[in-house]
Amino acid sequence: MIDQVGLRLFVAMMAMIMLTAMFANGCTETTRTKVLGGSMFIEVPCDQQVFDVTWKGKSFWYATQPAPEGWKPTVKHFIEHSDFGLVEGEVKLTETRCK
Repeated sequence: MIDQVGLRLFVAMMAMIMLTAMFANGCTETTRTKVLGGSMFIEVPCDQQVFDVTWKGKSFWYATQPAPEGWKPTVKHFIEHSDFGLVEGEVKLTETRCK
């Protein structure tokens, strides 16, 4: 039979699991990447070259310009470097050529 302490611990753990699941499902990929770390992948519109990125509040913004002639698409990695190295996010932007 489960004692009172064990029951309280079980209920607390279940509540934490449910809150974590609700939080993870309620957040956008951008928020999860910024707050919890991890990776986010963005496909940039074709023939556009990324030249700047930033976070503004909960939104991730990236600036593009038309790709010059002879340009080769690349995958650009933007990696967060946190003060303590505990939660670090990464955004990968994939540039492509129009067919």
